[in-house]
This record gives sequence, structure tokens and C-alpha cells, in this order.
Amino acid sequence: MELPIILCAAMVLLNASGTEEGQHIMPGVVTYYGEIGRNITLSCNISASEAAEWRLNNSQITETTGVHLTGNDLTIFSAHPSKEGEYSCHSLETGNTYSRIYLLLGYVPSKPELRCWSVSYPLNVVCTWNLETPTNLPTEINTIYSYGTEGVKTCSSAGPLRGNCTIEDIKLFSKIPYKVTVTATNPLGSRSTIKEFIVEKIIKPDPPADVSLSPVPNQRKKLLLQWKPPATWPNPQLFLLKYIIRYWQAGSNRPRMIEINNLTNYTLSGLRSRAVYFVEVAAKDFVDNGQPSEWSPTISARLWSKE
Repeated sequence: MELPIILCAAMVLLNASGTEEGQHIMPGVVTYYGEIGRNITLSCNISASEAAEWRLNNSQITETTGVHLTGNDLTIFSAHPSKEGEYSCHSLETGNTYSRIYLLLGYVPSKPELRCWSVSYPLNVVCTWNLETPTNLPTEINTIYSYGTEGVKTCSSAGPLRGNCTIEDIKLFSKIPYKVTVTATNPLGSRSTIKEFIVEKIIKPDPPADVSLSPVPNQRKKLLLQWKPPATWPNPQLFLLKYIIRYWQAGSNRPRMIEINNLTNYTLSGLRSRAVYFVEVAAKDFVDNGQPSEWSPTISARLWSKE
């Protein structure tokens, strides 16, 4: 049997430590946080000799299968978001108010998903994170990173559920890993994800840019494929790229692959006359560090013919 969660002074300490309560809550109202789907018990600050009445948003609460009154305590079973609001307890004899509690419901943060790639090698590494599930509560994200014995640095640009961290001045060809930690915290708890990496092992360029495919005049079995290095790759003349070409004839489910080094054009030959072909191109570090880029958008062209 699941024990009820009694929200007490520990939650008040969370509020006092700087967790945002929401400006709509009036003075004298204590904010309690509970987890959706759990049992929650609220206590009334009234003497044991007096009988109490509980209200939600100023409407009297009656005992149901989802709400249980034990003495002057109120237990909410399997709390649902519809149970959020201002709870107050009152003396049945005098009507005086003894407790005002604003209940907010949500979830403990999920473990952040964290990915780190160097798309602009050798300038920087970009780590992106996201929370798959909204917590429904104010949630803070803290992103830190370190390298070897150097001090810990804070790095974060965050939205409600996702954000990124850019690490500049990265150390090249080092065997010492970087360490990135992302921690999501709200009044119900916190979860962290840690990732360690060597820069050269996480190189992943963006896809090639301006990919085009065109028939070659007077050539019935050739197509000319052209592209540009990714705009985010800072120095393709110094830090070379190789390219992977994937192409297939319309109606076929068996693509062919070609890998070429440090070129930005290629003539596909030996193709079927008058057929339509589809092509995608990916980029990868010249010496095979890291991973290939995602594929460029698929393009197509029909081979040249006189007609």
C-alpha cells in the first residue's frame, strides 16, 4: 500500500530558498508542491479538540473515494491536476480560518537527454539538452562543464524544455576528456545527466549546402552532382572533408554509395538512359574522426535526352 506524502516544513524551506511561488498567491498562503498521481496529506493548524472544515477555492470539500478526512487532516488520493488550488481549513464552531495552502501539482524532472557534437571543428563544441516530459512546475536547468583539472564553468542557454551550451576554445588532439553535466531541478527533486567526450570523437559536420543535380548535355548516362561545404565548417581548405554520395533510380530500393575526398562535384556515370535518379550527400571529417553528417535534402533529376 502506497503511503501518503505529507507536505510539511521541508516544502516551506524549498519556497524560502528561492523557488518561484507565482505572484497570484496572496500573503498568508503557503505554497505546497505535490506529485501528480501520488497521495497527498494536508494538515490543519487547529487544536485537536476543535473540528475542522476543509474548502477548495472556498467551496466545501466532502469526503469521496478520492478525498479522505482523518481528524483534521485532508488526504487526496492519486492527486490529479484538477485538485490544484487554494485549500483552507476552518473551525466548524467559529468559522475562523486556520490554514491556507495553495497546492501545485507536477512531476519530478525527467533525466535530461544530452548530446554533444562539434559541427564547427575546430572552433567549438555544442551540447544540446532537452526534457522529454514537462514538469508542470517551475524548473531550473544548470549546465556546467570542465576539462581536466581546470575549474568548472557554467554554460547554459535554456528554454522551457530544451537548451544548449557552447564550449569555446576547445583543446585539440587531447586524450583528456571534457565533462558536461546538466541538472534539472524543481521543488519535487532533481535529475542529472553526465557526458564525457574527446573532441575528435564527436566531430559531426552539418550536411553539405546547395546540393544540385543536373543532366549533362549530350550525355545520356551521366548526371552532374555539385555541392558546397557546410556553411558551419570554418576552414574546409585546412580541415578537409570527405563526402558520401547516396543515389538510386526511381522505383528502386537499393541505393548505391560512393565516397570521395575533398571535392565538391562528381559526375555519376553508367546510369540508365532517360531515367530519374535521386541523390543525397553527407559530409565527414577527412580522417574519419567522429560521425558523418545527416543526409542533405533529397534531390532528383532526369538524364539528358534529345526529346
